Amino acid sequence: MRRIPDALPFLSPGRHRRRRHGVCLMEYTSIIAGERFSDHPRCTDPALAAVARAVNDYSSAAGRQRLAELASDLSVASRTDPGLGYAVARRCLLTALPYAEQPRRHVLVVGVLGLDRASRDMSRGWRPDFVDVDTELGLMPYDRELADATAFLRELRVTPREYVRRGLPFAIETAVATIAEEATDADDQLRALLEDCLYDVRRAAALAQVPSAMCAASSDTSVSSQR
Repeated sequence: MRRIPDALPFLSPGRHRRRRHGVCLMEYTSIIAGERFSDHPRCTDPALAAVARAVNDYSSAAGRQRLAELASDLSVASRTDPGLGYAVARRCLLTALPYAEQPRRHVLVVGVLGLDRASRDMSRGWRPDFVDVDTELGLMPYDRELADATAFLRELRVTPREYVRRGLPFAIETAVATIAEEATDADDQLRALLEDCLYDVRRAAALAQVPSAMCAASSDTSVSSQR
């Protein structure tokens, strides 16, 4: 059962053991969702929650308070597609890339290529057909970095499961940190990134409902035609 507090809380960075010690954005989300107090509530897609935690921690004190109003939407943004985490992390990495200088840029490019490889359920090697369309467009200005990253990945073995468990959270935090450190309007950019990722998750949920609705409509039509 969702609970709507009477007033917005004062958000603070980091994880808190109890509410009286403070709350971060995702802990506030767990309260709204009526879940156990946690910064990893079940109501939110894990990759989206990782973005929210990072944005909360890397925003300024003033910028962080403006995030509280997003908690209600985060409380109803659960995972509908196991592959959705790749899309969320890809958005974070490609958004951060224009802000990055070396060696951080190399880390981001390796991250997005490794993400595309893992999404193909591959653990080793590299082929151009691994690249997602969004990745291909996002990496067009970075030919040199792309060549270095592909050479690096050919020698690096990471299972898809390990990438999801450790690689995705690291990629997301690295991307958010890059924006926070390099963007002149970091708070605005971080909030926009979180809103875009939230949109991706909600859009995926809406699309997942379309086939069910179409099947139901088809069934109703079939029944009607037999009467």
